[in-house]
Amino acid sequence: MGIFSSIRPKALSTDEIHRLIVDSFGGGQTSSGQSVNSTTAMQAMAVHSCVKIKADSIAQLPCHLYVEKGNEKEKAKSLRLYRLLHRQPNRWMTAPEFWGMCSACLDLRGNFFALKTGFPGNEVSELIPIPMGRVQEVLQAPDFGLFYKISRPDGSIDIIPGERIMHIRGLVFNGYMGINPIQYARESVGLALATEKHGAKVFAHGAMIGGILKHPGSFKNENTAKRIVNEFNEIYASVENAHKTALLEEGMSFEKMQMTSVDSQFIEARNFQKKEIVDLFFGLPLSMLQSGDKVATYASADAFDLEYVKYALTPRLVNIEMAIYRDLLTEKQKENYFAKFSTGGLLRGDTAARTAYYQGMVNIEAMSPNEVRELEDMNPYDGGNVFKTRTSTTKEQKSGDNKGDDDES
Repeated sequence: MGIFSSIRPKALSTDEIHRLIVDSFGGGQTSSGQSVNSTTAMQAMAVHSCVKIKADSIAQLPCHLYVEKGNEKEKAKSLRLYRLLHRQPNRWMTAPEFWGMCSACLDLRGNFFALKTGFPGNEVSELIPIPMGRVQEVLQAPDFGLFYKISRPDGSIDIIPGERIMHIRGLVFNGYMGINPIQYARESVGLALATEKHGAKVFAHGAMIGGILKHPGSFKNENTAKRIVNEFNEIYASVENAHKTALLEEGMSFEKMQMTSVDSQFIEARNFQKKEIVDLFFGLPLSMLQSGDKVATYASADAFDLEYVKYALTPRLVNIEMAIYRDLLTEKQKENYFAKFSTGGLLRGDTAARTAYYQGMVNIEAMSPNEVRELEDMNPYDGGNVFKTRTSTTKEQKSGDNKGDDDES
């Protein structure tokens, strides 16, 4: 009996069972004592705000499918795929909802999966997003083909070949599966959750004293002490009674309680955690969450917005565009079709700077008007390859080897 009891597995406590469940969903226990996974991380307001801002930013950008025809390109509106990417990927979702979900999954799980319906090799009929956690495993065959182990809503398990899955990855270490960013940042997120929880408990259970009434002696009657405190609060407490002149009796004095160093360090810790999550982990300017130490001016806010588009949004948009090319186009279509998000709306605040730059480049004959139009995702026009000077005089298009004409003799 004693031998068997020593090797008998012990029953798990509720906390231990919870920790195992959290670990299985891509999270884990942190040094701060908080269990962090993709779901609990959203309870940290800094994480929630960053995920929502990036999702909303990408959701508002239209995704177009283009076809190249010589030197020109035009929207491929005749293809069903154009409507799926631009308007409605399936029967119940709009394109903004679909791309917003895609961005949130990449931030919280590092991967986004969508099932392609329709006959293999033909045009895709619908894109069905697969919720986080439904893809249990990504398997790589000896020939390097990918297979996805997916749990259905009814609990059944399917092994789906990679040809039927649109897979958008974040940062990749093994070549075919994005890493979970929350796993690598769970200590920072756990500390943010712990400070929020600590602050909530202070307000729930802590004694928050505004000041102290001091009496030189002692009260023999408890009711007298209560009467003095109640009368003082009635006359001087609340915003309406602020800055009134106090009249104290029997040599009493009032001492206002100041913020302690512990309170100050707590506020600094919360601000540091917010900065670490927002600025370093998500790559967003702090001004977007209105949590900077200084109020941004118009010029600095404009620069922050441009930095956000360049370093936070553009890499993700390019990643999605390349995944569309790889997973949604047929081999024939890959020759002259491509997808592109239009970011012009997010850069409108910097239009004046771009206009001045283009004007300068055209005036010094470093760029032609058609080269400017190409950078702005616009089609060329006849005569746009002619280099123009500031005085509107024109020259023939430069050929690279200018020959002199002064050989006449």
